[in-house]
Amino acid sequence: MPDQTPTAEPRITGDDILAEIVRNMEAGLFRIHYTALVPSVFRVYLHPDDHEPIRTALPFLSAEIRRVLTERLAAWNAKPGLIQRLAGATNQTEYKMLAEDWTIEFFPDAEGHLARGDIEVYSELGAPPKPEYGAGALTRRITRRDASGQRSTREEAIAPSAPPAPPASAAGPVFARIRYQDNGGPREYPVTTDQVVIGRGGKAYWVDLKLETAPDVSREHCRIRRDPATGGFYIKDLSQFGTTLNGEAVPSSIETVDGKPQDKNVEVPLPPKARIGLAGMVFLDFEQQEGR
Repeated sequence: MPDQTPTAEPRITGDDILAEIVRNMEAGLFRIHYTALVPSVFRVYLHPDDHEPIRTALPFLSAEIRRVLTERLAAWNAKPGLIQRLAGATNQTEYKMLAEDWTIEFFPDAEGHLARGDIEVYSELGAPPKPEYGAGALTRRITRRDASGQRSTREEAIAPSAPPAPPASAAGPVFARIRYQDNGGPREYPVTTDQVVIGRGGKAYWVDLKLETAPDVSREHCRIRRDPATGGFYIKDLSQFGTTLNGEAVPSSIETVDGKPQDKNVEVPLPPKARIGLAGMVFLDFEQQEGR
């Protein structure tokens, strides 16, 4: 009688994650004539069912990844040996980090973009670049595993983030103000444009109001739109875990068509004063300015 025991699904290992970070490090090098700037910030996203079993091991995994990256950087900067020099080898390129240390962060994919076994890695140079270095290269790699266990990787170069919005005094009139508190403390955001994109953000997710908070808040969570003709405001929910308006759920603007999320452009009016909740994690106090 054939064995009916189901085959256990292969689990992501620490070596799998390490290999993807090292590949991302190599792909994200920003080369100048004598210098190559090395990515020092790596953000890893996993399916929640892959993230949870290794959550307590992540400090150990991060420490070992830092050790491997340090060794790789030292090997790149090692001088050629005698035999290599006699053969004409040179090592003029100097590999540098802009940051003082590696940043390795792990997140569960709260937006449902990844399947079990997928590894999504974002990398960036890290510390604010010096003017002569430019913005540098940003890289995202998504590694997927097929039914046979074989892995394939898609690599994308990502344009650097847009510069911060100018202060209200330089950007024109303030139509509204948004006061909130995230992991960085109390903050205030002046609304000076006709659209504000709100969320955790990311290199593939440009937002105007960037929140430092848990992954329950989506990278692009909601949008606030101002109608220039009437001066009225509207809000649209684009998240997985929802947006509330004065305690009431905002209808989602996202529907899944053929397995892909699509924006239905569903929005609701935003009162002149309102409390906006994002996944029950962060609350924004919106107040429209008089005469705006």
